[in-house]
Amino acid sequence: MPDPSECRVSWNGADVAITARTIPRWAWNTASIDVAVNGRNILRTGGVFRFTGKHIEHFDFRGSSHVCEIAWGMASLRYFPFSVNIDGLPIVKSRVPIQNWWYALWPWVVVVAFLVWRHTT
Repeated sequence: MPDPSECRVSWNGADVAITARTIPRWAWNTASIDVAVNGRNILRTGGVFRFTGKHIEHFDFRGSSHVCEIAWGMASLRYFPFSVNIDGLPIVKSRVPIQNWWYALWPWVVVVAFLVWRHTT
């Protein structure tokens, strides 16, 4: 059964998995989108604090050098739209669920708790 927390496609007979997860940077309000080929991470965006963007990495696969490019759009609370190209050829254009997306809500919980506390005192 496919994992619902990732997007999987095939490229040159290899399994390509795209995942997104919140990371503890900018108060858990950023995510890293990662690309793996046959279980080996070849690209990680690293949680840059940009609403849209593009990241390029070079990697070796089966004795050849390749270029992987991921572009992402504005995320919703739970998903990132993205497209992946390898060697300039489109591999997939889809959206990937953000793992641990609820971590991004904690600053809002603090603000609401403060406002409730302030209102009751």
